[in-house]
Amino acid sequence: MTVRLVASGAARSWRGTDVLTSVDLEVAGGEVMALIGPNGGGKSTLLLMFAGLVRPSAGAVTLDGTPTHEVATSSSGSIGLITATPGLYPLLTGRENLEFFGGLYGLSAADVSARAGDMVRDLGLAGVLDVKVAAYSSGMQQKLSLVRAQLLRPRVLLLDEPTANLDPVSTDTIHRIVRRLADDGMAVVLVTHDLHAAEWLCDRVAVIAGGLRAVERLDGARVPPPTGRLFELYRAWATP
Repeated sequence: MTVRLVASGAARSWRGTDVLTSVDLEVAGGEVMALIGPNGGGKSTLLLMFAGLVRPSAGAVTLDGTPTHEVATSSSGSIGLITATPGLYPLLTGRENLEFFGGLYGLSAADVSARAGDMVRDLGLAGVLDVKVAAYSSGMQQKLSLVRAQLLRPRVLLLDEPTANLDPVSTDTIHRIVRRLADDGMAVVLVTHDLHAAEWLCDRVAVIAGGLRAVERLDGARVPPPTGRLFELYRAWATP
């Protein structure tokens, strides 16, 4: 089934102030849509409406025809969300965090291990999975939250600046993983200020500044550019 995440005239106001005016935007499975624009322009608000955590004051936001706030309260796990605050339990280990979250949706520890294994290795978390999250750096927590978000194989993945606290190698790895998830059919919405990464990672870009100002389709192959000499030096000397 083709994934269709749709905002139709979606708007949000708060205490009489318009945060986001009417937005008409559709994101399909298999693509990465970037939301770019100034701070305070409404990007994160739109993302939370896509997640079903904030209801539009006017208009509608739906996933395959169902309002996203109804999808969010179901047990389907159809929408994965990563915000600037990872929302992990600091006194649990990385593994325990994943098993707790997966268990809420009926996944066994073995299921969680099987679903998380490849991404845990790709993100360099295998060696710290049994360490309490309180000892993780902010970047490590962000990586674990990405693993958690894809445990349920969501149809939609929503990312609010997921690489803001990450080193260059981890950033590159996450971008490649996000692109792979989209190529496998997931609909991905990414809030970012990294316009260089958006050029190759995203299929389309929506400019959000109090409302939808423009939508641009990006031309060219959706493949990462060759890494430069400085990146390779960093990878050789700074990667554990």
